[in-house]
Amino acid sequence: MPSSTFGKDGMPLKDPFKILGILSTASETDIKKAYRQLALKLHPDKQSGTLSEGQRLELDKQFHDIKDARAFLLDAEHAEARRKYVANLASERMRHAEEERREMTMTSRRKRMRDELSTREKMAASAAKPSSSNKDRFDVERLRREGEKLREEYYKREADLDADRRHRMAVDRATIRLQKEDRQVRLKWSRKKVIGGIHTKQSLTAIMKDFGEVEEVEILGSKGNTALITFAHESSCKPCVDAYRTSETMRATFVGRKKHKDNMAWDIMGEDDDSSLVRSGQHSENHEERKLRQAAERERLMRQMELEENGVHEPFPRVHESLKQSSKGLDTSKARTGQHRSSFPPDFPRCESKSMLPFELLEKYEGLLFDRIDKLKS
Repeated sequence: MPSSTFGKDGMPLKDPFKILGILSTASETDIKKAYRQLALKLHPDKQSGTLSEGQRLELDKQFHDIKDARAFLLDAEHAEARRKYVANLASERMRHAEEERREMTMTSRRKRMRDELSTREKMAASAAKPSSSNKDRFDVERLRREGEKLREEYYKREADLDADRRHRMAVDRATIRLQKEDRQVRLKWSRKKVIGGIHTKQSLTAIMKDFGEVEEVEILGSKGNTALITFAHESSCKPCVDAYRTSETMRATFVGRKKHKDNMAWDIMGEDDDSSLVRSGQHSENHEERKLRQAAERERLMRQMELEENGVHEPFPRVHESLKQSSKGLDTSKARTGQHRSSFPPDFPRCESKSMLPFELLEKYEGLLFDRIDKLKS
């Protein structure tokens, strides 16, 4: 077996499959068939007498190559080397397939950068070889540093592009979420005042269709008395919220940024649902009083709905009535200023006795003070 056919590790120096003209996945039968066809063609006994000495030597060499290729692919003594060789071929095929896939998916910009890096590396490799004149030699170390710098810049640019892509995707997701929230309202109702005690998606869809086309209904909460309504159009939200803003059966509120804008609008505009608090003349409502009244009204309605859910029926006074009474009391107290001094805090009694201990004096003062308070209450 010629030593020029195999290396020191027993691996063939030439591809035996290419020598026999077959695929690397060929079976034993295919290998024998290909060998027979080539042996009949290249056998020394089959050669023409008109061939030159050089042609005859070349044909003999090819004949020995196909014999060695057949022996490597079929003989048992080459089994271990053959297994490693086939595994290397499979790995090489996978590498080529991966490179082809990357080549197909790679953008023109990346291809250009890759070609630039490859050109610089080739220049550095050629500069490392000694020239015949030994003049104008490239600084190999400098070229290597430049190549590393280019690689770092390339990776940095790729990281920046990936971060920018992720940022755009996050912005797009946030924009879609905000746009959806602009078409949503949150409903909360009292189960005591609903027929059957619950609302279903079908019943809520039927109710909300009065304001516009309903895209989605989602029941929220463990109690089943909260839902998120998604309309097909943003213009359907405001009529729904306005219709149930002061309802004691069901409340509707905006979601997301529209909820914040609505709260600010209420604080600034101060819509009054009760004609008794219309600003006129001397009885006007300032900005602070309006904010307190609106917050108290919302709290009262929500508190009343929660109590009704728990089975407690406790009447709550209207906010404007309590404010009206407090305002009336305030006006009355202002009118009395200068005429009658307030009864609270009461005057502290004076005791001139200096023979009493501090604790005894404290008990005496407490008794006098509580007597005065009881008299004022009665």
